[in-house]
This record gives sequence, C-alpha cells and structure tokens, in this order.
Amino acid sequence: MIRFLLLQIIAHTISDFYLQTDKSCADKENRGFKSPKLYIHILITFVCAWLFSFSFSFWWVALIIAVSHLLVDAMKCYASKCKGIFFIDQLIHLMVIVAVCYLWKSNLPDCVSGVEEKYIAMLLGFLVCLKPSNIIIKEIIKVANIKVSKGSDDNNTEDLPNAGKLIGIVERLFSLVFVLLGQYEAVGFIIAAKSLLRFAEGDKAKSEYVLIGTLLSFSIAIFVGVAIKLYYGL
Repeated sequence: MIRFLLLQIIAHTISDFYLQTDKSCADKENRGFKSPKLYIHILITFVCAWLFSFSFSFWWVALIIAVSHLLVDAMKCYASKCKGIFFIDQLIHLMVIVAVCYLWKSNLPDCVSGVEEKYIAMLLGFLVCLKPSNIIIKEIIKVANIKVSKGSDDNNTEDLPNAGKLIGIVERLFSLVFVLLGQYEAVGFIIAAKSLLRFAEGDKAKSEYVLIGTLLSFSIAIFVGVAIKLYYGL
C-alpha cells in the first residue's frame, strides 16, 4: 500500500504543481466551474493518477481521485479569499488519496516491484523540494501576513527575476542530499553562510524577510530528509 500511496502522491505533485501554471490557477479562481482550465487540469490529474498506478485496470481509481479533485478545486475557487485555503485544499487532496489507497489496499497492484520503496520516497522528496516548496513558502508567508516594511528601499525581495526561487531550489536540493547522507554539519554551514550574506546587505527589513523564507526553505528540506531517514532506517 505504501508504495502505491507514494506513487499517487507523486502523481498529485506532478499534476498539481508541475503541470499547472499560475495563469490556469488564476483562470480557475476567477471563473470556477466555467473555466476550461479547470477541466484540463482534472484531465491531467486523471492521466497522472492512472499512469502512476502502473495498472490498466485501475482507471476507475484514477477517476475517483480526479472527480474528487474537481469538486475540491471548484469549491476552492469560491473560497479563494479564505486565509490558508491552499493548505486546506492540499490536505483534502492528500486525505482522498490516502482514503482511496486504504479502502482498496487489498486490490492495489504491486507497482514497480523492481524498485525499492525508499527510492520512490526519495524521488517524492526531491520533487517536493523543487517547485512545490517555493509555493508552500509563499503561502506560509501570505498566511502569516509578513511583508517588507514600507521603510525599506524596495518591496521586491529579489535582485534578479526568479533568482530567489532558483537559489531556494538549489539550497533545498543540497540540504536534502546532505541530510540523506547524514552530513548535518554541511547543512548548518550553508544556513550560516547564507544568513551572514543576507544580513550584510544593509537593508534589515528586506534581510529579515528573505531570512524567513530561507529558514522555511531549509526546514522543508531537513524535515523531508529526516522523515525519509527515520522511516526507512537510513
């Protein structure tokens, strides 16, 4: 069951984060059930869930996941102003996937039996540490209502377009690799080095804002790495 669950979470991660653009999200939010982007996204969700079941006969399980995804996403459109709706939305999606896997655990196929389960978990960990983490950090900061103060020189926390996102992705990948290898000292060195660099910039408000994002970024990578190590005894 765990192997199938991991693969379905990977399918969800790919369809909900990697195969969905900001424009399509905005269109869904503005138009709800009337948005063509919503149904395209649901079709992608169905295909990903089906493909990652590695079983032709489990199309109906993928269909259940896709229909539930449609209902949740549609309701999310009408509650888009609710604080923390992103996390509620993701929690419900994951609860549905867990419920489906549990209810049909006796009929689940033995997915990719030649691959050790821990490597599937590591793949999921690396996928989470890329684009999804950028979105998660952004939503946490939004929920906490943290903003650069008006006294700072510039409300833009990135000197180059998308530079912060790329830096965050790289630091999380390094951190996850170091945690999986048990090199916690290297993670501490990266955190200390980046913190000193940010506070040396001179703009305290901006530095503190970016430091919050940095700490959240490292926290996600460390949590994912430690969870995998503890569960699989690495």
